[in-house]
Amino acid sequence: MSIGIISDRGVKLAFPDKVLEQAWKRAGGKCECRRWSHNHNIVRCGKELVLANKGKEGPGRWETRRVEPSAGDTLSNCEILCADCYKRILYE
Repeated sequence: MSIGIISDRGVKLAFPDKVLEQAWKRAGGKCECRRWSHNHNIVRCGKELVLANKGKEGPGRWETRRVEPSAGDTLSNCEILCADCYKRILYE
């Protein structure tokens, strides 16, 4: 199990490894973003991601995000996002 990183607000930032593995499989190695504000409309972003590039620079980089920030470390609360969609969410 991943211990995770604690933010200055006391929120655990990292998901356990098991949840990350399950979320990656569910996503099929592609961004899961479906936000209208990102012009994805009905289909998800689908940008190809590289497993080894989580939180790193380079092509296929990606991040995880909690669907509900105060909710738990569950698969249903874990979203796999390409770096572009992740950044856009941070500034919305």
